[in-house]
Amino acid sequence: MTTETQKKQLLSFRGLTLVGLILIALAYISPIWWVSLTAPQYPDVAFPQGIRIHFHMDGVFNGCKKIDVAEKREDEALNCKHEMDAINHFVGMYPIAAGGPVERTLSPFLFTLLGVMLVSFMITDKRMRIMVFAGGSMVIIAWMSYALYMPGGMKVLSPNYISDVVGTMDLEPEDYAEWSGIETIEESYSEALGRYFREKAAIARAVDLMLTAAHVAYALIIASVLAISLALWRIRPAYWLLGLIPAALPVFFIIEYAAWLWWFGHSLHEMAAFTVKPFMPTVLGQGKVAQFSTFSYPHYGFGLIVAASACLLLAMLIRFKQMRDAEP
Repeated sequence: MTTETQKKQLLSFRGLTLVGLILIALAYISPIWWVSLTAPQYPDVAFPQGIRIHFHMDGVFNGCKKIDVAEKREDEALNCKHEMDAINHFVGMYPIAAGGPVERTLSPFLFTLLGVMLVSFMITDKRMRIMVFAGGSMVIIAWMSYALYMPGGMKVLSPNYISDVVGTMDLEPEDYAEWSGIETIEESYSEALGRYFREKAAIARAVDLMLTAAHVAYALIIASVLAISLALWRIRPAYWLLGLIPAALPVFFIIEYAAWLWWFGHSLHEMAAFTVKPFMPTVLGQGKVAQFSTFSYPHYGFGLIVAASACLLLAMLIRFKQMRDAEP
């Protein structure tokens, strides 16, 4: 193979990887999925998109827009996240904020780690690649440790996450000024579980379980970073993990999203106003619960991570061909 061809392959591989990295970064600040409820009491003319919410990687936000039609005029958009919580609690479902508290808190560290992996993937020199990955990972671990365990650490978490927690709990700045990330998980999860159903002992057990999950997740991230660093030094095929793990992001999201939907549908409280059997909420498409029609579809952020995955898989293919052709 000519040197010119190798240079073109290297440029293509790095260019596609960089595009994938940028798309993942944009996806983090974009809505990934949307869910909407419609019912006879929410007529189309007043609620053209139903009761709608948007899922981000670091929070869940209002998806309703301000309505200004002859039949209905609003000074501000309806808080559809609050409205959906109110609807769901009648069938015994916990508030939306009860879902994914650890994942939302850890999301900035995990996404930054994906970025470090992709930067390292673009580096062809083994020693430099390991140094960049290990160094970048240590910075992330220090940031994560401060955010989770130091007083005031909440302030260095994702701004969207902070906005979601503060808005959902109706907090003033002085209320959370000294909270660590772990305290934020504890307070927000306890508030979410106890908003409609007040069983202190059961809530305390659930909160303790979630805090344990947060500590375990923290330890697993550190262990994974160390394992990947060692593998990059000792095991040649481990190099491909730097591209493959970020490329699998759409799969990880769907699994996580579906798992939490299952939890919501199978953790119905017995004190619900209306009794329904445990059910699996619709992951993709249209469903029906009582008189409500449910809609669950990808938003443009999911398209960004799918596009990123395609770019990264193509980059890996080009890199594999380049390495194979360069072998004597």
